[in-house]
Amino acid sequence: MLLRATIIALFASALIAVDGPDTTKVPKTLAEIVGSTPSATFVRCLDHHDIVAVYCEREPQWSGRLFIYQRSGEDIDWQYSYPDSYEEFRGHYVVRFRWIPLKQTMKPVLEVIESTYMGNGSLRVWELDGRTLRLLLETTVRGRYWDASAVFAVPEHGEARFDGDHLAVEYQRPSGEEFDSIHLSGSIQITDIEGRAIPSRKYEQVCRWDPAKRVFVAQAPTSP
Repeated sequence: MLLRATIIALFASALIAVDGPDTTKVPKTLAEIVGSTPSATFVRCLDHHDIVAVYCEREPQWSGRLFIYQRSGEDIDWQYSYPDSYEEFRGHYVVRFRWIPLKQTMKPVLEVIESTYMGNGSLRVWELDGRTLRLLLETTVRGRYWDASAVFAVPEHGEARFDGDHLAVEYQRPSGEEFDSIHLSGSIQITDIEGRAIPSRKYEQVCRWDPAKRVFVAQAPTSP
């Protein structure tokens, strides 16, 4: 039993070790990042070129970390920090990330789609606030759809999963409205308890801006 516990502990330590660079150690230069990770993808902020998002990938579609830095040329000034709660629920790797403009804020906004090892993943929209990241939206867009409502007619003990890599994400400003909304669309593949496929259903969801709380609120999904 002791030997088994030791092996499990060593295996867990190995997983942590390959999960990415030390998040508490801020590199001094962009070149240092390139030299310390197998693959690094740099994306500058649209309107703030002194801010850059860097995805450090350890293993494709398995392990990686996304960092956001304030820089002066090739030198890094500081690293933006995530909320403490994010570490517990973050994905294991990043499927897509991009800077987006939003009508409701002049601050930099980063859209990130993450995934777990099992292929389940969330869309997170982050606003840079001071030296921290503030979460504007978190909702499932990839893999298993856990909260399938009655509108999708998922049989009891059945399963629903999003088709494709992830839902399409669009930022729209409806006519007559002041703020942008986030529109999610795609389809859901449904199986019954025996694993038999049921015809897929279209999926649409709107996430509306709450000006009082300054966050997006996901509305009930529909199946047009």
